[in-house]
Amino acid sequence: MSMRDAWGIPEFRRLLIGNGVNMLGTSIFIIGMSWTVAQIGGPRIYGLIFTAYFLGHLPLLLYGGMVVDRMPRRTVALVADLSQAVLVALAIVALMAGLDEIKTLLVVTFLTGGAGAFSIPAIGALVPDLVEEELLPQANAMRGVAMTAAWMLGPLIGGFTVGAWGIEVCLVIDVITFLFSGAVLWTISEVEVVRDEVGDLREEVVEAWEFVKTQPWLFAGIFMFMIWHVGDSAIEIGVPFIIENKGLGANAFGLFGAVGAMGAMVGSVLGGIRPIPKEYRGLVFYIFIGGIAWCMLMWAMPIPFWAILLFVFLEGTLGGTLGVIWRTTMSDSVDQHLRGRVNSLDAIGSLIFIPFAPLLGGWMIEATNVLTTYSIAVAFMVLTTTAGLIVPSFRRFERIHTERFPVKAD
Repeated sequence: MSMRDAWGIPEFRRLLIGNGVNMLGTSIFIIGMSWTVAQIGGPRIYGLIFTAYFLGHLPLLLYGGMVVDRMPRRTVALVADLSQAVLVALAIVALMAGLDEIKTLLVVTFLTGGAGAFSIPAIGALVPDLVEEELLPQANAMRGVAMTAAWMLGPLIGGFTVGAWGIEVCLVIDVITFLFSGAVLWTISEVEVVRDEVGDLREEVVEAWEFVKTQPWLFAGIFMFMIWHVGDSAIEIGVPFIIENKGLGANAFGLFGAVGAMGAMVGSVLGGIRPIPKEYRGLVFYIFIGGIAWCMLMWAMPIPFWAILLFVFLEGTLGGTLGVIWRTTMSDSVDQHLRGRVNSLDAIGSLIFIPFAPLLGGWMIEATNVLTTYSIAVAFMVLTTTAGLIVPSFRRFERIHTERFPVKAD
């Protein structure tokens, strides 16, 4: 099996193109918004923007996962894309009317975060609906390539666009990409979710959580990344100020994001060409996580910008490979009728502290400096994920058969 075989599936190919364009617009918006807010408001307000996104995103994730496990995933993703197009268009009108930039961006970020609570689990659950299990590593690798291509080009375009024409043009591009993605999703067939019975929200969530608890690799991954992302978020807040301290501008900020995405693309391709065997997935995963943390620490070191970019590229490469490993395991080890809810629980676990972490990161940077903040964050991240290497069941990335959730022949 090769990535060419996955590309040969027409509906998966269309999903890949549409979602890739969607992510391109999103990355342009994020870079433009980040630079605009960082320049106007400083570290604390910059952290507040990310807090706004996750405050809109997290409360709806469980409900979004339940909807994804009841309705055709294509329909959920389509409605979410069109909703986000409308929200961003309204933000453009507000800015043109002279409303405050920071407040407008806070509101649109909060609302699009809510819409993302439906689109993200829908796309994640739709991939294994369209692709047979033998091709899931290659399909997830290609999805990683498409996403990282968008995150490579988006920062370059976004950095140039916000510097030349302002945040409004970034928002216009974002609207166009949402509409394009929605048009592509319209051409994909609906795949019904096959399940025996449907309960209320509490019953739906309990069922998914009971499944998570039967899978040590999944339970441990959710719990560890719940803590790991606190440090990661604090580190991300420091990036614009690393750029600024070196006397560089928006174009360098865009280049920073583009190089990281280029590395992630390379990692995704490697993960598709040479898929990691199931028995080694967890070991490779946790070794690479440690490597990512150390690469991030090097960003804050007093070294030339080109040397920082080398560590950004390496961090992206490791992250791209990790993405393929995790998405593939989630695809081939979770039953179809549970994928939306389990993906939502995974996202909640990873992101639950992030509304507070950017604020904490911004405060620490202002109170100390970027290097001190990064050192504390990286130590926190490395210590947290060491358990993944120490405990054998945590690094066994394979579905475990239980009486309630038996492994069934496909």
